[in-house]
Amino acid sequence: MCQALMEIMEPLMQQRDEENIEKGIKKGIKKGIEKGKVYGMVSAYRDLGVPENEILKKVQEKFQLSLEEAKEYL
Repeated sequence: MCQALMEIMEPLMQQRDEENIEKGIKKGIKKGIEKGKVYGMVSAYRDLGVPENEILKKVQEKFQLSLEEAKEYL
């Protein structure tokens, strides 16, 4: 009985695992792109001579980050 159940469930479990891996990859890519946008914005503002405290405010507003989260990008 257990062997028969495993034969039925194993393909379903493998499919679920593959779907979860794919979701994780997509989520990671999306997060990486978002981080790249923040770093690009910080870099552009620095090139323009914008003070760090103003950059922090703008990053917080644009990306809806806390002060601590925004500081990680400076």
